[in-house]
Amino acid sequence: MTAESPGPDQIEEAPSEAPKETPAKAAPAGDGDDAPKRGPGLLSIATILVALLYVGTLAWLVLGDHHLAGEPVATLSLPAPETDNGTAEEADGTPDMGVDGISTDTAQQTGTPDKADDRNGRVMPVDKTPEDDTDDNLSPAERELLAAADRQSSAEIASQVKITGAASVDGISTPKTAPGARSRLTGPLPAVPDRALVERTAQGPLPKIGPQGRKPWRVYARPAPPGLPAKGRIAIVVSGMGISQSATRHAIETLPPEVTLSFAPYGPDLQSWIDKARAAGHEVLLELPMEPYGYPQSDPGPYTLLTSLPETENRARLNWLMSRFAGYAGVMNYQGARFSTSATALTPVLSALNKRGLMYIDNGASSRSLAPSIAEEEGLPFALADRIVDPQQSAEVISNSLDDLEVTAKQSGTALGVASGFPATVDEITKWAAGLSARGLALVPATAAIRESR
Repeated sequence: MTAESPGPDQIEEAPSEAPKETPAKAAPAGDGDDAPKRGPGLLSIATILVALLYVGTLAWLVLGDHHLAGEPVATLSLPAPETDNGTAEEADGTPDMGVDGISTDTAQQTGTPDKADDRNGRVMPVDKTPEDDTDDNLSPAERELLAAADRQSSAEIASQVKITGAASVDGISTPKTAPGARSRLTGPLPAVPDRALVERTAQGPLPKIGPQGRKPWRVYARPAPPGLPAKGRIAIVVSGMGISQSATRHAIETLPPEVTLSFAPYGPDLQSWIDKARAAGHEVLLELPMEPYGYPQSDPGPYTLLTSLPETENRARLNWLMSRFAGYAGVMNYQGARFSTSATALTPVLSALNKRGLMYIDNGASSRSLAPSIAEEEGLPFALADRIVDPQQSAEVISNSLDDLEVTAKQSGTALGVASGFPATVDEITKWAAGLSARGLALVPATAAIRESR
């Protein structure tokens, strides 16, 4: 690649007259060459320097510990941009692959890429464009929920950016972010609803499984913190939110964000409370009132699911309950000691929840509940509470219940407790949670305690 300096043989072939030599300039005896020796020229020196520079640069590039030689670098994963035909992955036909390597694209799995059947057998578009003629037929509740989705700011979009890797300034790569570690671990959860997970119905907007198999119970969940211990994980659900404004505000502002909040369906201005709860980092659940023993003397409300009603009426009531607000990862029973013992009444309800991509938590109040076995049969993401934290409004009783949850978590790996939203209970849970890490335990959201049947 570079010019070579003349060698001794080339000098011999060049015709020239040798000057008369004096004894002082004579060549050393025995070299067999009568031509005089000449030192290296400027061209030779320049050639050697260029070669050394080239070899040094190549070695630096090949042997260096980082291809950007110590520049600070962050590797980002950006949300796929929306196109007229869906996300970029949908546009180029690339299926979304789940963590187990199986495609989560429901259209690809079923062989029906553009349409899906709803629960009534009608063929519906997979992702209906909201800006169409039907906007004039929206109910006020639908308009409110869709307007909330439109109010997502650029900051909320930025919260979807995930740092998947980094390199330090010394050129040594740092470990990638642990699975599940996202930017919203310590901040607010994304605004809801996710428009792709909303189905418009005559009774109002309902949750649904979105494109590429995205399920509300995963999308609306609070991510579990990374590096959790194999055992010693405790989830707490505080129920009865939305009825008392002061109690709801106290719970949102006081409890650690890992605590899941469960909202009753009859409270006023529920969507506003959901937004506040998620802004504080709490994932939320919807409570389903179910028939207790002693009904109607003990009445959970006008839309209670009853064993005496036909399946169609219970489904209609279920749809009304699910349309009260958006952004919940799943549901939890409110009362229901009698309803949960009837397979005929409970099975259609749990099946409907599963088809909408929700999870179900049994509050554990009834030892005769059939929810665990039916959830297993239906393939419904499910969790059974291990203990009611505050069966009595007593600091000693609450403290003992929380201690029992710690024992269960150390033995079984994960424990789930359900508590009421009374301020005294909220304060006791907050004080207890402050010392968990020092005891080798971790507080996790309820979605982290979910068991998937299949």
